[in-house]
Amino acid sequence: MMKKLATLALVSLLAACAGTDNSPQPTPLKDVRNSVNLQSAWHASFGSSSLFGFGQDVTGLFRFAPDVTGDAVYMAGVNGVAGFALADGHKLGEMRGDKPLAGGIGAASGLVVAGTLKGDVYGWDADGKQRWKARVSSEMVSPPVVAEGVAVVRTVDGRVWGLDAKDGKVRWQFQRNQPSLILRNYAPVTVADGAVYIGLASGRLASLSLADGRVLWESLVAQPKGATELERISDVTSAPVVSRGTVCAVAFQGKVACFAVSNGSLLWARDVSSYAGLAMDADKVYVSDETGNVQAFDRSGGRSLWKQADLYGRRVSGPAVYAGYVAVGDFEGYVHLLSPSDGSIVARLQTDKSRVLVAPRVVNSTLVVQTESGGLHALAVK
Repeated sequence: MMKKLATLALVSLLAACAGTDNSPQPTPLKDVRNSVNLQSAWHASFGSSSLFGFGQDVTGLFRFAPDVTGDAVYMAGVNGVAGFALADGHKLGEMRGDKPLAGGIGAASGLVVAGTLKGDVYGWDADGKQRWKARVSSEMVSPPVVAEGVAVVRTVDGRVWGLDAKDGKVRWQFQRNQPSLILRNYAPVTVADGAVYIGLASGRLASLSLADGRVLWESLVAQPKGATELERISDVTSAPVVSRGTVCAVAFQGKVACFAVSNGSLLWARDVSSYAGLAMDADKVYVSDETGNVQAFDRSGGRSLWKQADLYGRRVSGPAVYAGYVAVGDFEGYVHLLSPSDGSIVARLQTDKSRVLVAPRVVNSTLVVQTESGGLHALAVK
């Protein structure tokens, strides 16, 4: 299995071994006169970069993403889960398993789900009591998703599991063969209107029935191309985005493409490479590309609208649409708000100076950001 996994760090390592480093140099930030009042509502912290106190540094290996159920937001670190009140950030409690956690949180209807390096899946009640423990085939590095009585988890061997939210028993399983070289896939699945949307290796997007896991359709986001296996990596490594009858996905070394949710027919596709992800509003699709630029495309036909290049090389997170703006984080913990009309930066706020690895989470009027060092930040436009 480990021979099949390639991370972006591996790509950089190969470049370094060849005598060149192709990673873009971070662009120094230009001064921004905030025309939008982005403020910190509260912040908290939980987690550690040391694996269960054994001194193994796992910084950058995992991408933990928070989730919300009821009036609480939950975040994971390698050593467990913590819950905080969404209103003011006061700590509600902790949940601990007996093995290191390796992905983010899936939370809904009073259930909190997380997985481990060894394929264990824990389901806790919102008050911290363990409801069940299940076993899947391999390591979980992406957040589970809980919806309509099903906990959907994916493992690094290319499988997706539908577990019963009541007891953790397997309802269904989906698997596709993987190419010999793939990126380490941190992407959660996306669940909408009874369907599960999964970005796969080799640039494919699949839609499954949430109830029983049967395949509704599969479509190609990007065709692998190139002379070497490294050049042919075109994995979809971020969550698909679904809205108003359209589902969009983006592939590394590939394309951004949008499809009809009803049958998977291609609506449009444009060349862009991303491992961070995309977001969508009523009329635009926003993509954080692999170099740190943020690009906007017309939702109806894919026409390129603008590119924000001031964040080039800053290892920008996936975008989120928040309060009428586009929010992204960067490697120094800054959160930037972009105008959806032209991509100009209208506000900036630094969190805790560590990298924002995953797209900010929008919860009602709050923007929730988790950082690499274990910080949890609630931001708001006032």
